Amino acid sequence: MTDNVEKIKDTIKNWFQNEGAKVESISNPRAEFLFKVKFRRFFFTVVKPNDQHYVQIESQVIISPQHLKKLTAEKMQNFQMEAMKFAFKHGVSLGFIQPMPGQKGPKPPGPGFVIQDRIYDDGFSEDRLWQVMIRLHSAVDMVIAILNDITGQIPGKTHTAEDAGPSYYT
Repeated sequence: MTDNVEKIKDTIKNWFQNEGAKVESISNPRAEFLFKVKFRRFFFTVVKPNDQHYVQIESQVIISPQHLKKLTAEKMQNFQMEAMKFAFKHGVSLGFIQPMPGQKGPKPPGPGFVIQDRIYDDGFSEDRLWQVMIRLHSAVDMVIAILNDITGQIPGKTHTAEDAGPSYYT
């Protein structure tokens, strides 16, 4: 690991700890470093892939069983369209997770969504990390609000599992 990568890694870890977030280091041969953090209400992964000049930050959210009971195909399509409109309007990278029938090998959990952003090494700072984290956290909150609105679900408390998997929200 180069000195610059080590500095970014240490800065990220210290920043999250100073914000009161639990930081878990995860070993991955494809990454310079990989952290799982709980920032405010949601879990995020923070990864610097090998031989890349950026840090990727993302949150994967699985749709709760309570929401799935109320999501018809039409409501799912409406949710996805409204979420995409929000993402495009606010410059947020949003993707959907959907297990495929008959898929071989490990299936992704789902359905759900992933919100992500990058910070490039040449623009990395604690302020930029703060801006990205607040924007991503707010985007996750908003997409969940869109889901609640479409399903008529009353917002509830988040599930706070301590595993390394995605979060479920009701």
